[in-house]
Amino acid sequence: MNYVSLIIVSYAKADDFQEQRAKGMFYSRSEVMKMSIESLAKNTDYPCEVILIDNGGNPDDSDWLVQKQREGVINTYIRNKNNMHFGWGRMQGIKLATGNYLGICDNDILYKPNWLSKTIEPLLKYPDKKFIASPYMTPEKTKGKNLYEQFGDYRLSSMAGSNCMIMKKEVFYEIGDFTTNHITGSHWHRRMNKYGYLVILPKEDYAEHMAWRHGYNLKRQIEVKEKLLTGEEIDFSFDYSKR
Repeated sequence: MNYVSLIIVSYAKADDFQEQRAKGMFYSRSEVMKMSIESLAKNTDYPCEVILIDNGGNPDDSDWLVQKQREGVINTYIRNKNNMHFGWGRMQGIKLATGNYLGICDNDILYKPNWLSKTIEPLLKYPDKKFIASPYMTPEKTKGKNLYEQFGDYRLSSMAGSNCMIMKKEVFYEIGDFTTNHITGSHWHRRMNKYGYLVILPKEDYAEHMAWRHGYNLKRQIEVKEKLLTGEEIDFSFDYSKR
């Protein structure tokens, strides 16, 4: 039976919480990591094993992750004494993977219901195509543009997926290892393109990048504004009862 080995590398310094609060960020790295793992546990609907590499930055995070391993959310847990780097951690997890598919996932992804079955679906449907799958279109890569084309019920892009992607294990070994670089995912992604692979996505996004580096606020209210024929603008996101 097909199943996916999901590899996640986690790292947050113990003082990140205060540092990020001082910068006005709504959540710390640790909080975002926990929300990510909880959403993964709740919304993953396809056979998989979860391999988590803890790069040892925050003992409190490590305690929390060990508990998740005890609960069965994480199948394999490794804690490095020092931060062995993002790309190194990914390679640690890949060498332990037993699934015939690999899932390379960052620890700041919010997973939606049915995300994994919807993401792997086109790979199962088109096994001979040079596809790597992702559950969502990376906003910072597209910069608001629709950099994709329709492919049946799916989207094709050369830009998406560097921080959340699913592929056959043999495809990964064809393209090669992750490097020890802070943008190792982007470097690997460019190599993937040179090998002729494209990213295939569901017709709608099944995950979201919480992007703690930019202080992403999951609870921020979306602005909804409309202009009347009179020229008056009404902000529907404002609570007029509090005026």
